[in-house]
Amino acid sequence: MRLLSNSEFAARLVSHNTDTALASSELLVDGKPTGVVVDGAILEAAVDWQDCRIAFFTDDIPFEDMLRIYMFDANLALLDAAVLGGMYSTGAFTDLHLQPPNTLAFRFFAGTVWRAVLLAEREFALPFLSDPRGVSRTFKFFRHFRIEGEPLPESLPGASDSAETARRQPTASASHRASRKS
Repeated sequence: MRLLSNSEFAARLVSHNTDTALASSELLVDGKPTGVVVDGAILEAAVDWQDCRIAFFTDDIPFEDMLRIYMFDANLALLDAAVLGGMYSTGAFTDLHLQPPNTLAFRFFAGTVWRAVLLAEREFALPFLSDPRGVSRTFKFFRHFRIEGEPLPESLPGASDSAETARRQPTASASHRASRKS
């Protein structure tokens, strides 16, 4: 498992975001065009693992950026893909850590450390039920990587972190008052 350099694996923007279509990019291997085009505007990182390439793309849409994760085989045939994000939520792809033998940890949105667990063999997955909240995939029953993470609720605009924490958790004084009444 290793991080690929821009000279080994890169992307060239083919079309920009419009009101009706996402930006798309063509993959470049060793600086040469491959003809493989994917949704996404910015290649954030690419990793080589067991003759597969895992690519992380963002859409470059302020206030609604999505992270697209693609897994390609040695011939750049798409094996699996997932999208992290949601309407009116945004993220920044940071803190990518390679955790051999098969895990990629990173941050994107919702204050969560996400993990992509790469699978040597495809595994069965129930569509719409097998991934955490904030992760979507095309309808299929098998996957080649698993996404793990527990996204936190988005803070309310203008609310401080301590106010958000207090809103989500009952206070000790409220439970103390309830026990005194009984």
